[in-house]
Amino acid sequence: MGCEEMFEAVSHPLRVEILKKLAERPMRFSELKRELGVESGGKLDFHLKKLEGLVVAGEDGRYYLTRDGYAALQAIEAIKKYGWQKRAYILNLVAYVIANVYGALSRFDLWLWTVLPLSTAWLVFYTYWTVKKRRALGW
Repeated sequence: MGCEEMFEAVSHPLRVEILKKLAERPMRFSELKRELGVESGGKLDFHLKKLEGLVVAGEDGRYYLTRDGYAALQAIEAIKKYGWQKRAYILNLVAYVIANVYGALSRFDLWLWTVLPLSTAWLVFYTYWTVKKRRALGW
């Protein structure tokens, strides 16, 4: 299964929940339907078919995650964990630029002795924390 197919398969919140439930333990169709609170068997069947390659039905009637299913679940968790950190870092960079441009243009002396050193110290610390401690940017 390629990346495009995998991301298409997990593009619906119910499918992600299916993967999470099956990661806990294999389940039969009716048990999965009850655990997820899905009213329609047709709806669950539709989403299980979309997860082909990530979920497989065993001979015992239970649904299991495949190796790709576990990998997709790990990818989802990694995106949730690190996606916000990259956006927060970018927002910090934007705030740094705006504060320094505004400060330099409005009160140069105050900016030079206060805003520039403090904001630069913050950005250096935040970069260190994001890159070294969180390993969020992949550097």
